[in-house]
Amino acid sequence: MAPAANDIAFIANEFLSGKTQDFVDPITFIESPWGLNIVLFPVQKFIVKSLYGMKLDDKPGVIKVPDIINERILYEFSEREFLEWLYAEKRCNVNSVEGKIFRELVLSAGRRASKSTIAACISNYELYRLVKKSNPAKAFGFPEDTEIVILNVAPTDEQSAVVFEMILRQATRCPYLRDRCLHQTMSYFDLRTDSDMKATGRPKASLMSLAGGCSSNALRGRNAIIVIMDEMAFFIDNGGRFSGDEVYKALSPSTASFGNDGKVLLLSSPYAKYGKFWDRFNESFNEPDTTLMFKMYTPMLNPTIQSAILKAARRRDRVSFLGEYGGEFSDAVTAWIDDENEFKKCISDRKPASCGTPDVEYYAGVDLGFKNDGTAIVIVHDDGKKIVLDYADVWYSGSSDVWEFDNSLYGGCRKFAGGELIKMEDVVLELKELHRWFPIKKGILDQHNGYALAELLCKNSLGQFNMEHFTDLKITEIFQIVKTLYGEQLIDLYDHPVLIPEMLTLEAERKARDKIFVRKPNRRGAKDDISDAFSRAVWLCFQNRHGKSSNIAMGRGGEGLVGPTRHDGAMSTPAGFALQRMKMHGEHPRLQLGRRRRLTGMSVR
Repeated sequence: MAPAANDIAFIANEFLSGKTQDFVDPITFIESPWGLNIVLFPVQKFIVKSLYGMKLDDKPGVIKVPDIINERILYEFSEREFLEWLYAEKRCNVNSVEGKIFRELVLSAGRRASKSTIAACISNYELYRLVKKSNPAKAFGFPEDTEIVILNVAPTDEQSAVVFEMILRQATRCPYLRDRCLHQTMSYFDLRTDSDMKATGRPKASLMSLAGGCSSNALRGRNAIIVIMDEMAFFIDNGGRFSGDEVYKALSPSTASFGNDGKVLLLSSPYAKYGKFWDRFNESFNEPDTTLMFKMYTPMLNPTIQSAILKAARRRDRVSFLGEYGGEFSDAVTAWIDDENEFKKCISDRKPASCGTPDVEYYAGVDLGFKNDGTAIVIVHDDGKKIVLDYADVWYSGSSDVWEFDNSLYGGCRKFAGGELIKMEDVVLELKELHRWFPIKKGILDQHNGYALAELLCKNSLGQFNMEHFTDLKITEIFQIVKTLYGEQLIDLYDHPVLIPEMLTLEAERKARDKIFVRKPNRRGAKDDISDAFSRAVWLCFQNRHGKSSNIAMGRGGEGLVGPTRHDGAMSTPAGFALQRMKMHGEHPRLQLGRRRRLTGMSVR
């Protein structure tokens, strides 16, 4: 819709008045016909005003707070009363915003809460402010022709496009900005300032809005006045559990060059109670002068979402609903490795073995995958004191989603990336070659998709590989054994570039009071293939340490996870585990009794 004549006159007056450095407040720009011409929801407007330290209204009833399924109105507040209520409910970290300058916004809100709209409006307002400076590089003391960027980061390139396309759509519809655009692509657009337009030679634009996945190298090193980290709770882990920390450290310092004009926007529906987004949420309470935090459920921000959608989501899964739409961090999901330092004590500085020793028995764990998931093989042995990692590798086909991410943890796992599928015969050849170097006494693989492989292995004289039905419960019990062993430093690892970081990403989800399932993170590109293979190899080696021993995870004898009870010092119970550890390390069993409760973070059944 074309702007009215008086709007065009206003814009002309802005440029010709000699006051090009002056600018209006964000709400005026966002809602004016000559600006973005967007009518914000009451809470959207409240958030923007709060971020910029604007005066809040005392008009009663302007903000209506619905219940979590948007069926009825619970409260009616003025903006000032709403802030006081949020603060009292610990949904905000400050009780006063007027006159403050916040450099960071942490917005934890449910899905479809209109977080992207808020981020796009703020981005375009900052582009407007930059344009008003005529020569923004000079205004900030940068060298001539310095590019200034609005940076939008998300878990994947596809997700980053959501906010980016909204920013672009708003900018190209804005009478004040649209004629300044020089280039538009799927991942960036740029705008020309007055100084760009006056420059001679090839046309240039010194303002840019750029989007990409959180692992993209193209985003690093930019001179960014605004950094938006969208859905930050779901950033892909590339170098360990807290890759969000890596991205935050890499990108947020660039805004410091702009002083109080620089801003970092951390937006996400909440997830587990760990990671950088969870950390910044908690740290905000100690940073009320520079960081603004809000935690809101979906209909609080977006009053137009249908109650039927919310009620259906709650019926399907009440726990997931609280995170997806309720804006609550999950108590059900935690990091499987809850003490990273304890785990890393098992990592030595030794190099991986190039070949085995003839008199040593080696055990192999295999996790089979053909298309999206990978095929992993891990080999370990028992040196009499610890279970030692000898070899570990994982490969992904060209169809896997791991290739969608720059600097992926799995970037080097390309041996079979040339094909759409990993072929069964290639897996057999790998195992045959490994058996030459590490004489494998026993191997184990999941019977799911494993029958054909087992048949081929038998035909190739590798009949020592057996199939096992790995149920969720059995996988949990196996990982509990691994956790118990690493907690007592009875595992010896080398610093494997894929296995170690992947294990640090594993999550434990509580499905019931006594059922905790270990799994990969619930996000695209996350994997657990090499961790599964490692846990199976350790379990197999553990079983054979003293023949068939019982399940220490279940704390009982009989036909448990690892076989019948023995009475020859095998680790049949937590107490038996303590006795065995005493034999291996020369410690008195009484010293171990206090450790029984901390052997694992999961319940001992």
